[in-house]
Amino acid sequence: MVKKKSTKKHNTKKQVLANSLFDNGFWKRNFLAGTILFLIAIGLYAYTTTFDYVLDDQIVLTNNSFTKKGFDGIHDIMIKESFVGRFGEQKNLVAGARYRPLSIVSFAIEYQFFGLNTVVSHAINVLLYALLGLLLFRIFSLFFPQKNASAWYFSLPFLATLLFIVHPVHTEVVANVKGRDEIMTLLGVLGALYCTFKFVSTNNLLFLFFSGCTFFLALLSKENALTFLAVIPLSLYFFTNITTKKIALSLIPLAIAAVAYLWIRYLVIGYFLSNDGAPITDIMNNPFYGLSINEKFATVFYTLGLYIKLLFFPHPLTHDYYPYQIPIINWGDMRAIIPAIIHVGLGIIALIGLRKKTILSYSIIVYLATLSIVSNVPFTVGTFMNERFLFMPSIGFCLVLAWLLMEKLPAFIKKSYLKNQVIASYIGLGVLSIFLVGFTFKTIDRVPDWKNRMTLNLSGASASPNSARANCFLGTAIFETEYKPATDNNQKRELIKEIAYFIDRALEIHPTYGSALIMHSGVVAEEYRYDRDLKKLLDEFYFIITRKSNVPFVGEYLTHLSSRADQQQLADFAYKIGYQYFGETKKDYNNAIKYLNYGLEAAPNNRTLLQSMGNIYQLMGDNQKASTYFSKIR
Repeated sequence: MVKKKSTKKHNTKKQVLANSLFDNGFWKRNFLAGTILFLIAIGLYAYTTTFDYVLDDQIVLTNNSFTKKGFDGIHDIMIKESFVGRFGEQKNLVAGARYRPLSIVSFAIEYQFFGLNTVVSHAINVLLYALLGLLLFRIFSLFFPQKNASAWYFSLPFLATLLFIVHPVHTEVVANVKGRDEIMTLLGVLGALYCTFKFVSTNNLLFLFFSGCTFFLALLSKENALTFLAVIPLSLYFFTNITTKKIALSLIPLAIAAVAYLWIRYLVIGYFLSNDGAPITDIMNNPFYGLSINEKFATVFYTLGLYIKLLFFPHPLTHDYYPYQIPIINWGDMRAIIPAIIHVGLGIIALIGLRKKTILSYSIIVYLATLSIVSNVPFTVGTFMNERFLFMPSIGFCLVLAWLLMEKLPAFIKKSYLKNQVIASYIGLGVLSIFLVGFTFKTIDRVPDWKNRMTLNLSGASASPNSARANCFLGTAIFETEYKPATDNNQKRELIKEIAYFIDRALEIHPTYGSALIMHSGVVAEEYRYDRDLKKLLDEFYFIITRKSNVPFVGEYLTHLSSRADQQQLADFAYKIGYQYFGETKKDYNNAIKYLNYGLEAAPNNRTLLQSMGNIYQLMGDNQKASTYFSKIR
């Protein structure tokens, strides 16, 4: 329990504040424990300083025009949606858009001093993660003051923090530079929690100011900090004896920070959750689009079950849970029913333990509260699930696991089998060590997957074989990193077959996947370089165009072919796709004209194409242009 500290009268207010904030006595008493936690975090992830930028690093850093202005880009970062620096405009790619400027500001500052320096970027992530471990240890120590300083390795704060540091589901957050937003968010909310507890113990209102400031910074890092509006008062309720009135007082600066953030976010983005109610129809950014309510929530509970499984048994790990690595299921499937029952049970246990202030109840509520905002239950977050979404919730898991194994299990053993408390404690520590060793080895095994684009995509396609995105990204990575640099034609032919396999697999999973169709167009063009089979190439282009009408590479390549390939075949293709497909079938006259023109570039006097162009313009009501094309027919 937190107790109000007494101070000598001759102490100045400044000294009281400094002593209570930094609590030098705590770190003196726990120097060894803190050093071990810090060094383990550094040791697990130091290797990442040799890694490249991968995945979404391009959005926030490597291809972000604002970030690469350094200090000069900070103003734009703060006043615009988070994807604008990458795409040049607000595209509303995901529901609710994104406003997470603080981590991007950190990249801009980093770029100002070091440029694109992977060593620095990764080193900062590792250092922040190690500091986060120390802050979490301090928070747990506020909850559970250590009774026996000599047995710190048995203490709940130390072991729960150690579980958090070594847990493999955190590898994405630390090893991917973009994951800095998650680390900064958790640092901010834990900082707000710490300052709130210091206010309770000192009654110094400055700590309320600090709690509001750190909470606001957390929100600027990522909006899931909002869940700590529940976690912080919950922590005060469970681990102090203060009045409800004082808990409410401690919430005031947090509420002000939340309102300020939401208002700024609204002013920047222009809306809260959706753009004028327009749905996101791309399943890569809204995988539940087109599903029934039954299918959506059955699938959601299936993913919630996977989250629990990953906390206990984090294998396999992947960065890719895109369609359809997570299958669409309904409520007739036990994979939905069992997790639903488990979560209802967890809710009941949490409510029962609320009045008694049990650790189990607290841990469950922390887990469910922090997961709620990314669970796809209140609103869709743009993907089925992600391992980084467990970064905050895993605090509840690590706390309850350490508590069960170091307090409840030894108590049960002592009561039922042994009378010796020390032996019972060592048994609990032994069981906990199985988790610690397993988690550590899995983290060591997982970290190298993030080394570069190829290693990440190889691991992604292996762990997520049913993801269209994972297969497409691997095919693209092989094309960029192996096929393009290759000089031997035989090697290139083998590589293009391998690339085609992954792209075809992506299209088998998701037939209208834009990125895969673009890659498919490039693959078939490369195959044409070797086999010169124009009919096969045009058949593949037909396959692509009938699934996605606007693939830029196809049009560019048709222009390239206009003076280099059989004119009649090109004219026949243009008629088939332009007039017969877009004109007669789809009534899409603009696309019909576009593809007929590709044919006319190759065969300007082709009667069929000229007649078709005249017919299209006639249907559009433009008789003058129609007459122009009809007059060219000889």
